[in-house]
Amino acid sequence: MTHSKENKVKLHEKQKQIVQDISRFKVVRAGRKGGKTTLAVEMLAYEAIKDNKNYPNRSLIYIAPTQQQARRIIWQALKSRLHGIGKFSESQMTITIPNQSGGVSHIYVGGWENRENYRGMAGVVFIVFDEVDTLRDFFLAWREIFRPIFIDTAGSAMLIGTPKKENPNIRRLEEEYKDDPNWGFFHFTSQDNPFLPKNELNEMKNEYIDNFEAYRQEVLAEHVESSGALFKREAIYSIFKQSAKEGEKYMTVDISGDGKDLTLVSIWNGLNLIEIIKLTSQGDTLAYDIKDIINTKEIPIQNVAIDAIGEGSHIAKHSALTGSVAYKGSLSAIKTEEDITKPANKRNSLKSEYKNLRSQCVFMLANKVNNHQIAIKGASSEAKEKIIQELELYQDVSKGDGKLQVTTKDKMKEFLNRSPDYSDLLVMRMYFDIISKVDYTRSISQVKEPKINEFFTMRRANQRLNDTI
Repeated sequence: MTHSKENKVKLHEKQKQIVQDISRFKVVRAGRKGGKTTLAVEMLAYEAIKDNKNYPNRSLIYIAPTQQQARRIIWQALKSRLHGIGKFSESQMTITIPNQSGGVSHIYVGGWENRENYRGMAGVVFIVFDEVDTLRDFFLAWREIFRPIFIDTAGSAMLIGTPKKENPNIRRLEEEYKDDPNWGFFHFTSQDNPFLPKNELNEMKNEYIDNFEAYRQEVLAEHVESSGALFKREAIYSIFKQSAKEGEKYMTVDISGDGKDLTLVSIWNGLNLIEIIKLTSQGDTLAYDIKDIINTKEIPIQNVAIDAIGEGSHIAKHSALTGSVAYKGSLSAIKTEEDITKPANKRNSLKSEYKNLRSQCVFMLANKVNNHQIAIKGASSEAKEKIIQELELYQDVSKGDGKLQVTTKDKMKEFLNRSPDYSDLLVMRMYFDIISKVDYTRSISQVKEPKINEFFTMRRANQRLNDTI
């Protein structure tokens, strides 16, 4: 597509295939300097200028990870491409150009942080999302803000970027919409761009020989699995589509804290998460609200786990919730394995190979998710997206001291810019499966018969399953 000799742009073969493809939604996975920006400029210019008699006056949107990046990445390129044709507003980063339908097109250039500004926008026929794998909560915004924009225009979109293993939106798009005829998927590498100097590409390949994983991701635009990832991505997506074993009812509670005003409650039937409830109450009122849910859902009090860190410590100790488990992930892991390093006649004591209780629960959750033994039925679209995002972040960060350890909560918060509250609900549920593995007969072999009931009560209430009696 050209408008003048001065503005003439050359597209390489992979770019031409994408421009000519008739898919409504195009997902483009491309290597660095492979031609993503040029492709975005051409698609925006074409959709803005072409004859569209249904929408002679129309809007188009380009969204980068931030407003600042949008200005740096594409603003100058658009101005150069549409020089002499469009009118440019530097302060608002908008372009107004006449189109072949006799109307006017407006191109809005913006950042992902301002995505709410586009909610309900009328007359939008085309959107470009750039660097999709850096856009947090992308699927939530896509379904709630951007996909509904096209209801009146039947518009289209292009979603482009270089893959990132930490936030693999492109990979998920490829998985979720692979059988949808409205979606087209494209891939080109940095090497597919004939306008890049070959000697530079060859030098980069040699420089990355000690970190070929980064070369595969950044240059070849391949999906790279994190070597320490605990959860398989396809297994994560499957938990919302499958069913799991039913059984006793359980409940886990993540108490509001860190400036949050919501407490999350999950209700379980066996390994099926069937409902997530949000509570806004605080203090004593919150404790009684939790108690009401326990009674209404008919959940045994001993099957209730409450996160007892921070604000939760007061709630977990509340008299209304006596008998529930005060869960603290920082406690020592529960000893469930026989210590085979000891002589056979001295194996009454148990051991654990985990750094703490949280790590133990996360590893068990990963095992169950990866083996399709967990199902989630009662999650809103917001909850679903946050669960997926959080589970994808868990890594095996064991340090070689013989104890298995997972990504710390602080690291999770740093990346998410929030606490991993939704996955915490799943992690706490694993506590009950872990304690069910403990061989109580071995642990109480030295306890006299009249004290057995007292022993079980003490163990469950105070969580001292690590002690050897």
